Amino acid sequence: MTRGAGRLTYEIRVRGELTDALVAALQALNLHIEQTTSDTVLVGAFRDQAELHGALQAMHDLGVELVEVRQRSSWTSDGNPPSMSKGAPSGD
Repeated sequence: MTRGAGRLTYEIRVRGELTDALVAALQALNLHIEQTTSDTVLVGAFRDQAELHGALQAMHDLGVELVEVRQRSSWTSDGNPPSMSKGAPSGD
């Protein structure tokens, strides 16, 4: 089974740059972290919405300011997160 098989993939945008300590604390959530010019984008695959909510609660508890959460396409077959190009349609 690949890393994201049967899971929902979400892009979580948070305000600002994460400190090294926050990155280390978030490693347990198995999130791909990408820094943009003004925010940080975290991408992760979750079994269900309960697991997603648990991750969001963990970020809240660490003082991470949430900007946006949206569902993305699944992880690629080689186990990498999906492309996070700006301005891509959300599929709504």
